[in-house]
Amino acid sequence: MAKGPEPAERIPLEPLGFQPLSTQFLLAGSSMLTVDFVDDKHLLLTYSTKRLLKRLPDCPPTDQDRMIDAVLLEVPGGKVLARTSWRFHDHGQYLWNLGKGRFMLRTRDTLTTFAPMVNLARGHAFRERPFLTTERRIGGVLLSPDADLMIIETVDRQREAILPTSSGATPGLSTEESAFSETPVQINFFRLSARAGEEVGLRPGGGFRARVPGRIPANSAGYVAMLDQGQRRWAFDFHSYSGKVKELAAFDSTCRPVPILVSRSEFIAFGCGLNHAPQLVGAFNMRGEQMWQQNLTESYIAPTFDYAPKGGRFAMSRVLTHSGVVQADALIPELVAGQSIIVYQTDSGRQVLRIDASPVERAGQNFALSPDGMSLAVVRGDAIEIHSLPPLTEKERDAVKLAEASAPQDDGAMAQFGEASAGGGDVAADMTNGDSANPPAQAPEATPAAKTSEPEVAQPPTPQAAPAPPAGTDSSNDAATSKPQESPANTAGAESSAPTESPRKPPTLYNEGEHPGDSSGTTQKPGSPKQ
Repeated sequence: MAKGPEPAERIPLEPLGFQPLSTQFLLAGSSMLTVDFVDDKHLLLTYSTKRLLKRLPDCPPTDQDRMIDAVLLEVPGGKVLARTSWRFHDHGQYLWNLGKGRFMLRTRDTLTTFAPMVNLARGHAFRERPFLTTERRIGGVLLSPDADLMIIETVDRQREAILPTSSGATPGLSTEESAFSETPVQINFFRLSARAGEEVGLRPGGGFRARVPGRIPANSAGYVAMLDQGQRRWAFDFHSYSGKVKELAAFDSTCRPVPILVSRSEFIAFGCGLNHAPQLVGAFNMRGEQMWQQNLTESYIAPTFDYAPKGGRFAMSRVLTHSGVVQADALIPELVAGQSIIVYQTDSGRQVLRIDASPVERAGQNFALSPDGMSLAVVRGDAIEIHSLPPLTEKERDAVKLAEASAPQDDGAMAQFGEASAGGGDVAADMTNGDSANPPAQAPEATPAAKTSEPEVAQPPTPQAAPAPPAGTDSSNDAATSKPQESPANTAGAESSAPTESPRKPPTLYNEGEHPGDSSGTTQKPGSPKQ
């Protein structure tokens, strides 16, 4: 491990009961270790622990049961305030930070919430509240940068094994069943809000169907759409759910860019240069400006993120590789050069801090930005390091205020994508987090959506030669953690030149030359921000 900047504090892991983790599982993308800020003065550490388990009578043979220990820590000092253990049945992502001191747990296809600081004084820091459950298999959970929108990607267990043919039809199925088999992923939007005490408000916000899971650049106000203008130029739009469209800046890239929101009014986009490697990153705002562009010189996979919009910062982690071509499902230690974490000032691209994490965790949950953006916690070797970040300059404070003022507002409209799209899917949500005075709401079953106005289901580009296994909450965990791993479809054409004026094409879920029903497109498992 390379020597990094001097931390403000180190919290040793061994006294907390931490045990060395399997390199095989860490590189496969299993969720084995997480670090999150509860608030600016408290950390939540969770880690997989080796323990003998009694087999449960109702456990299916495919279960991979394990125990996770959770520790609530005070910083500075590292004092243990509370701890607990959870039993999970797979190696997928199990924990999400909802912000404002709330967290969400996944056990199979049931989600619960807890608020450790709210319940600490009562002696039940990890008390769980019912939140949401579904009969479908959860393949991905995505959160917007400020956690005002949750996107859940699910697959019908009875349909997930049915694959469409190259002609778009599936033998033995009706027209409706065949349409569903072409778009097996149900994507549901939920608006989130922090309520008094430990409650988290949950309100259905619409949905649509897609061929594959992946990251969607969306928040409670709308989503970023991408338009191919030809000549290796791509334009971005922001679509509100009520139908308003704001044209944003363009981006030059030889591959299909991947936009990722980093605040309510700013996003970055991965793109490719002439070598077709995803080593460009540009930053954009909702005022129609490209703020900056940088080159990423190292080969990498599995980019993951954490956000601090109030501080105008975000952190990006990448697993660095010795080779520009890495087989996604065969990542071995000899191919890994390390895990790099960079904290960026969003408006300028200034690199506030760069540091390596160890052990390398492909799931990218071993680091966290504090809510105010003034501290970074990262697991390095045998300790959690807390790094103090420099305060904002006057110019940076003004930039944060401008970003907040230019953020699109939530108009409360349901997400409607295409004429046939409906508002939900068979996901049952406890709208009041267990309050029996209000019964749970049942969202309607969605029909196949039109492919002309849906948000981009993006796959962050990584230089990989082969697709990963199918999405899901299995041991590889990429889908459950919402960290897409797909190589982009390169755009053929002449050398870069000034683009000709042409009408904007409608946004689409498909790459150039790909059509609904095609089975030839290479698709890899999604991979999440750190969320």
